[in-house]
Amino acid sequence: MRIFFIKWAVTVLLVFFFVFYSHAIKESWAMEGSKFKEAQELVDNMVSKHPDLLRLTIHAVPTGKEGSRIIACNIREKIGAPSDPEDLEVLKTNKIVVLREGDNLDVTAPIRDKAGKPIAASGITLRFRKGETENKLIEKAKSIANEVTTTIQSLDKLLW
Repeated sequence: MRIFFIKWAVTVLLVFFFVFYSHAIKESWAMEGSKFKEAQELVDNMVSKHPDLLRLTIHAVPTGKEGSRIIACNIREKIGAPSDPEDLEVLKTNKIVVLREGDNLDVTAPIRDKAGKPIAASGITLRFRKGETENKLIEKAKSIANEVTTTIQSLDKLLW
């Protein structure tokens, strides 16, 4: 009986800890997302301007933090999530990475400062439409990435 009670108590504590901890993480991400209001407004404006965008993310290392993460996205649940390997590769190499995801194309491009140094990455996901080639979607994504970069460079301040 005593072992059963101990197992039950440990299970209850673990469940409580998991629920509290996951809530605290989501709360932290939500608070962090509000820190990057201007970056989120940029994403929202770009998505409204380009209705064919399925997903637009900005990956960056927030000031005073370690590790790149999503600081703005049109899919709010993604904000605060760690950047994927392809996003980190773009930050490291300053080159575009293209991944096919079923009927979608995910293009990650560097966001550069005025000197050309990568300071963040934009993740752009577009759906293939009838008659569209991969090259056409890549060019469309590059154009959107250039708009994001140009807008950020024009602000003369980092949004993160």
